[in-house]
Amino acid sequence: MMVKQVIGQAAFVGFAEFKHVYTPKTWLTGWMLRLVSQVVFFGLVGKMAGDRITAEYVLLGNAVTVIAIEATLVITTASLERYQGTYPMLVVSPTNMGLVYLGRGLHWVMAGLGSSALVFALVWALFRPDWNWRVAVFALPCLIVIGLGAYVYGAILAACSLRHYKFRWVYLNFGFMVLMTFCGTNVPRSFWPAPIEWATQVLPLSHGLTAMRTLAAAGPLSDVLGQLGLEVCVAALWAALTLLFFERIASKGRRDGSLNFTS
Repeated sequence: MMVKQVIGQAAFVGFAEFKHVYTPKTWLTGWMLRLVSQVVFFGLVGKMAGDRITAEYVLLGNAVTVIAIEATLVITTASLERYQGTYPMLVVSPTNMGLVYLGRGLHWVMAGLGSSALVFALVWALFRPDWNWRVAVFALPCLIVIGLGAYVYGAILAACSLRHYKFRWVYLNFGFMVLMTFCGTNVPRSFWPAPIEWATQVLPLSHGLTAMRTLAAAGPLSDVLGQLGLEVCVAALWAALTLLFFERIASKGRRDGSLNFTS
C-alpha cells in the first residue's frame, strides 16, 4: 500500500474511535477545565512572581503548550492497541508499523488544535494580554506545525512504551514535562545550561513557540517563517526516528513474540 493510504486509513480508524472518548459535556467540564486551570494557574504565578510582561510570557507559553500536551497523548493509543491485541497483526503486515502509527493518533493533534485555540480565546478575554493582532491571524498554522512536531515526538515515546508497557504513564508524563520545562514555556531556553539549551534545538515546541512569541511581539515575519521552518525540520527528524524505531520494535516482536495481548 502507498504511504498516503496507510496513514489515511489508520487516521480514519483513530477518528472513528475518538468519537467515543469524550462527550461534549465531559470534554468541557473535564478536559478543557483542566487545561484552562493549568494555563490560568501559571499565568497567575507569573503575575505574582514578576510583572505584566512576565505574566504574558507565561500565559502565551502555556497556551501554546496545550497542543503539545494533547498531541503526546498518542502514547495512550499504544496502550489501547495492546489491550485490543492488534499489534501481532501489525507486526506481520507488509508495511512499516510506524506508518500505521503516524496516522493512528492524528485525532489528538486535531483535538489539541481545538483545545489550544479555545484556551487562547479564554486567556485573551480574561487577562487582556498586550499581544499583537497577528497572533490571532497566524496562530492556526503555527499551532498545526507545533502539534505535528509534538505528535511524532510522542509517537517514538509510544514505541518505547510498547517495550516497557508498565511505564507507559511515565513515558507520557515525562514526555510532555520535558517540553514544558526546557522548551521555553515558562522560562527562556537561555535560562538553562548551554548543553540543555543546545539539546532543545532538536525538541519540538522550541522553534514553534519562538515563532509565536515573535508574532506576539510584532517581530519580522521572516523570523517567524524561519522558526517554523526549523520546527518542520525537527518534526521530520522525529518522524524518521519513529519509523526506524517502530521497525526495530516490530523485528524484535517477530523474533520473540513480545507484542501480544497484555493485561
